[in-house]
Amino acid sequence: MEATIDCLECIVRQALRAARQATDDPATQRAIVEATAQRLPELDLDAAPAAISLVAYEEAKRLSGIDDPYRASKRQQNTMAMAMEDDLRALVRSSDDPLVAALHLSAAGNVIDLGTTAAEDIDMQAAIDRAMHERFTVDHTAAFLASLARCDDLLYLLDNAGEIVFDKILIEEVQKHTRVTAVVKAGPIINDVTREDADQVGLSGVCEVIDNGGSFVGSPLNLVPERFLNRMRAADVIIGKGQGNYETVDAFPGNVFLILKAKCVIVARHMGVELGQVALISTKLRAGKGRL
Repeated sequence: MEATIDCLECIVRQALRAARQATDDPATQRAIVEATAQRLPELDLDAAPAAISLVAYEEAKRLSGIDDPYRASKRQQNTMAMAMEDDLRALVRSSDDPLVAALHLSAAGNVIDLGTTAAEDIDMQAAIDRAMHERFTVDHTAAFLASLARCDDLLYLLDNAGEIVFDKILIEEVQKHTRVTAVVKAGPIINDVTREDADQVGLSGVCEVIDNGGSFVGSPLNLVPERFLNRMRAADVIIGKGQGNYETVDAFPGNVFLILKAKCVIVARHMGVELGQVALISTKLRAGKGRL
C-alpha cells in the first residue's frame, strides 16, 4: 500500500517513541524528533508507510548511538509470551480444529507491537480471549486452507518479539501439511524479530530461519535484496504477519496471506475494516483474481 499525508504525522510520533526508548536525555530526544521532521520533505508518499518510517529509526540510532534500543523490551516480551506457551499450545490442541485455532491465536499475538503501543497498554489475555471467540473481519481462511493443501513451500514473514511465540505454535500446525521457512530481520528495527529472538524462543529448532536482508519495517519490495525477492517468488504460499508486512508485501504478485490487527485508521481503511479489527486477507482474492 502507498503512504498518505497522515503517515507523516505518524512518523514524527514514531520518532518520539523511539527517542524515549533509546535515551533518557531530553535534548537528544528532541534532536531525534527534529531531525526526523527535517527529513519529511524527502519522503515519497508513493512508497509504503513502513518503508518511509525508517527515517525515524535511522535518526534515533544515529543521534543516540544505540543500535538496538528495544533489545531489553524484546527479551521481556519473549519471556512473557514463553511463560504462556504451554497453555497456548494446549488451547490450540484441545480445539475442534487446531490449525484454524492457531491462525486465530497468531492474530492475537499481533497485539504485541511496541512501534504503535506502549508495553504497559498491551493486554495479552484480552487479545487471546477475543481472538479465540471472534471470526476474522475479513476471513479468507478457506482460501488459505485450500492453498495449504497444494503447498510444498511456505514462507512465513515474522513480525514482533513476543508475537513470535504465537507464530511458533501456528508454524508447528502448518508444518503438519508443508515445509515452513520463517523470516526474521537481518538487524534490529523497533521490536521486530531477529535471529536472536528466534533462538531465544526455540523457533530455530522448529523450522528453517532466514533473514530478509536488512533492518526493515516489513519487507519493502524496493529495498530487500534480489536474493530475498527470489526466495519470495519461489514460495508456494507466503504468510505475512502484522502491519509492516501488510504495508510492504500486499502488492507482491504471489499467493500471499496477511494476518494482522488494524492499528491505524489508514491501514484499517485500506484493509476494509474498522480500527482494532483483525483479518486474514488473501491478496489474490482481494484483487479479484478468482481461484487461488
